[in-house]
Amino acid sequence: MKSGSFLLVTVAASVIMIGALAAVPNAFAVTWYPGEGLKQGDYYRYNVCWTDWHNCDPLEIDFWVKNQTSDGTGLNLEMLAIDGSTVQKGIVTIGTVTPDPIYSDPNISDYSSVYKNTLAWLDAFSTKISAQDLGSPAWGRTGSVGGQTVASMGQQSVTVPAGTFNTWIIGWHKDVDNMIWVAPNLAFPVKAIVYTDVTSGTPPPDYTLQLIQQGNSPTEPSFLNVTSTGLGGSNPNCPASDMVNDATQATATTDSNSMIIFYRFSPSTPHLGCPMEFRLSFEKVFDQTQKYSNVQYNIYTVDNQGNQIDSIAQDSGRDSLFAPVGDDDLTIILKGTTPVTNFVIAALGTGPQGSAPDTSIAGLVNFTVNTLPPFGGNTTGTNSGTQPSTTATSSANTTQSTVIPAWIKNNAKWWSQGQIGDDQFVQGIQYMIQNGIIQIPVQSGSNATAGTQQIPAWIKNNAGWWASGQIGDDQFVQGLQYMIENGIIKINS
Repeated sequence: MKSGSFLLVTVAASVIMIGALAAVPNAFAVTWYPGEGLKQGDYYRYNVCWTDWHNCDPLEIDFWVKNQTSDGTGLNLEMLAIDGSTVQKGIVTIGTVTPDPIYSDPNISDYSSVYKNTLAWLDAFSTKISAQDLGSPAWGRTGSVGGQTVASMGQQSVTVPAGTFNTWIIGWHKDVDNMIWVAPNLAFPVKAIVYTDVTSGTPPPDYTLQLIQQGNSPTEPSFLNVTSTGLGGSNPNCPASDMVNDATQATATTDSNSMIIFYRFSPSTPHLGCPMEFRLSFEKVFDQTQKYSNVQYNIYTVDNQGNQIDSIAQDSGRDSLFAPVGDDDLTIILKGTTPVTNFVIAALGTGPQGSAPDTSIAGLVNFTVNTLPPFGGNTTGTNSGTQPSTTATSSANTTQSTVIPAWIKNNAKWWSQGQIGDDQFVQGIQYMIQNGIIQIPVQSGSNATAGTQQIPAWIKNNAGWWASGQIGDDQFVQGLQYMIENGIIKINS
């Protein structure tokens, strides 16, 4: 009898326990959200890259929680960005429901955007008021077309410069695995590799991150004992970019009607020799919500006669700039003229970085920017009275000058190396002549017609030598004139 009573009590207790667990099915779930547990004195240091910041060029972002905001709704961070030779430090205030920036010092605002779109990115799915289970099979969906399900991919021990951590992987698969490693006891991810959503080819990284160091210090850590620098040797009096409060933007269709280019720059009225930030989007004419991928382009400043003053790609030692997902963000040191600088954005075509582009969507956008003189001692700008010139003048019975933008050298080099064919090179030159992009002096009375003659080898040699700077513009022009006058290139007058 006693035994039966004991069994009955045990069964009844079991029923009560099972009922209690059913009522709270997530009682033993491991929940997490970005910023969870972050407190005064905590510091984090990361190696990070983001595709919208210089196409995922690596940089270091460090921050230390200085104190709580006076109203208790946020945290003030001292944030440090080490971006090549550029060092910027400032205050960034983040929220506590989500750790997104709600204020940034102007000099650090761009880097706080990198932080938001990498370290804090998962707050789009999990917040303080709606924390997700790290083992959940469905956190949400990515924002791309036909968005993928973001979910737990299991647990894994992972080693990064800060040490070895037991983590949960949050991610999704689309062509490749996108993975974010989260340690439940840390406020931000330990590691991440997330790729851009592309329609073809190998997707480039959207962002990556690795934790370098993490800890807590009641006083400012030693790694923050640095001073902000000017960009690229610019004058310390130069104003910082402020894309929120001091920016100008516009959209324009290229001269070939091939695409729409959106551009935004800051400061609105820059100084010569000072930093100037650009944000660009290369959009499709029929639908501006769609962007071209793998865009090769360049930005030039030119004088009032169209002569090149500066090439941003050449300044960085490259043939062209690159926007893998149709957007780019870059900072230049302004070389131009006062009181106005003439800018040209040249879409050179599409194709993998470093390859000869498909020029079917090539085109130009021109615009002007009001420009202030350089600060004292700064010589990287060009005053309106001392404009450099790249104009060459042909001596072949002409009084007309020859104006050749330097970006044509890309095509000439690729042609001379056999990366593009004769037809593509001729079509490019023909298009630019007929649309007035370059002016080639032709002897009076010349009546060129389309021909099928093979291009002489010496012209291709000249193109290669011109592209490498071994011969001048005059000699290259003579080759173009030969093709015009012998019907290889047809000019419609």
